[in-house]
Amino acid sequence: MAKRNLFGTDGVRGVVNVQITSKLALSLGAAASMFFDGRTSQQERHSVAIAWDPRISSEMLAAALGAGFMETGVSVEYLGVLPTPGLALILAREPKYMAGAMISASHNPPEYNGIKFFGAGGHKLADEDEEAIEGNLGLVELANPSLVHGDDVGGARRVDNACDEYIALVKQNNPGLSLAGIRIVVDAAHGATGYTTPALLRQLGADVIEMNTDEDGRLINKDCGSTHPAALGARVVAERADLGIAHDGDGDRVIMADRKGRRVSGDIMLYILAVGLASENRLHGDTVVGTVLTNLGLERALQMHGITLERVNVGDRYILDRLHDGNFVLGGEESGHIINVYQNVTGDGLATTLSVLGYLASTGRDLSAFVDEIELYPQIAENVRVRDKSVVLRPEFVAAVEDVRMELGDAARLVVRPSGTEPLVRIFLEGKDTERLMTLADRLKQVLVSGCQQEEE
Repeated sequence: MAKRNLFGTDGVRGVVNVQITSKLALSLGAAASMFFDGRTSQQERHSVAIAWDPRISSEMLAAALGAGFMETGVSVEYLGVLPTPGLALILAREPKYMAGAMISASHNPPEYNGIKFFGAGGHKLADEDEEAIEGNLGLVELANPSLVHGDDVGGARRVDNACDEYIALVKQNNPGLSLAGIRIVVDAAHGATGYTTPALLRQLGADVIEMNTDEDGRLINKDCGSTHPAALGARVVAERADLGIAHDGDGDRVIMADRKGRRVSGDIMLYILAVGLASENRLHGDTVVGTVLTNLGLERALQMHGITLERVNVGDRYILDRLHDGNFVLGGEESGHIINVYQNVTGDGLATTLSVLGYLASTGRDLSAFVDEIELYPQIAENVRVRDKSVVLRPEFVAAVEDVRMELGDAARLVVRPSGTEPLVRIFLEGKDTERLMTLADRLKQVLVSGCQQEEE
């Protein structure tokens, strides 16, 4: 099977009308239809659901993608602007869909967009499934043998209540939760959560102060949301709110701010949820799944409660795979992309928010107490641009990496990762002595740069 070239760690993504075009979306729709239709008999479900975030380009790409499905005989239901976890949750509850597709570039700026596919039940595709769709692209662009004719083409239908259905499903997963008396600032990053998060929080009794909830696709993620939470923290303090929450453009992430305006990362939220689930004997295997970049401070804080942290490669698909293989229930990343299988089959910023608030309410504790409780270690990251990422295999660089690891011992961590999408090598160090980490990062960077220069000579 061909290696994936088009799909990255979270679908196909790029600048609109550069890497991501309506022509590509049309071809991807037909190629994906061939893949999904091959798994489904004619008597079974024969439609797909397509949703999008409010970027200007999203409806253009949704129309083209849908046309690709329809020209192969598959019907399409357009769910409109909807958070990515909303699409996943609806797919998990609606057996009529054989697949779904989300048009979004998640936390990227407005000029970007992307397409990611979900299988029946709302699960993201495995690497080999995306490889199969890429393989079908060649057939589509050459001749498209899957085309149907006349009135055998698929139809299209617009669904107007998808956001309300998502809200109802999340609320159903959090029975009895009351947020009465809690003052919350919500930054929706001008994205897909501008309606859903404030609406559900108010249904549960919270006093909500809105920021960037207007779903303006030209401003999505620009200096706001989960990747830029400083303004959220300042607003929480100014409004004397209890806490704040910030999503990314498609709503699968959440970063919080405590009443003092301090950033509350995904690692801290993982700690809160893990301790809460363990106290209820619901944390299967007493294990949380993180990534190679998950903070060492979280790992040690969990150990104090008898909870193990398992690390996988960066990317929610790898977290999901480990959760499934280990029969675990909780995993996530520092970015606030947290998967709680009691809530959803993918990362869900709104559901994560309610889970955290539910535990705080049940214990009577304040979010700021957890920020004080967990000592997160400083992290140093260097991105080194290279011509060929195989430079990391040069003996002198391998030896330098091992020397640094020996020098660090158990007091700190080193991770070296070639980027999956760019000509970069990422050097990541973590520990309490920031000055020392910076010196070691610079040492490795110089060895890497020297190796690149030797390859060019």
